[in-house]
Amino acid sequence: MKEIKNSNGKLVCKVDEKNKIIEIVHKGYKTVLQFLENGTLVVLNTQNEN
Repeated sequence: MKEIKNSNGKLVCKVDEKNKIIEIVHKGYKTVLQFLENGTLVVLNTQNEN
């Protein structure tokens, strides 16, 4: 996954271009966005255990 950082160098999200997935971890929660071939968007929210 490619790491995307803001202008302060802080990690904002990770992107998997091949599988069309964006992963965001913020304050102990992980949100995964997946863009499907049929044009729909799947959003998965979980509590991050790390």
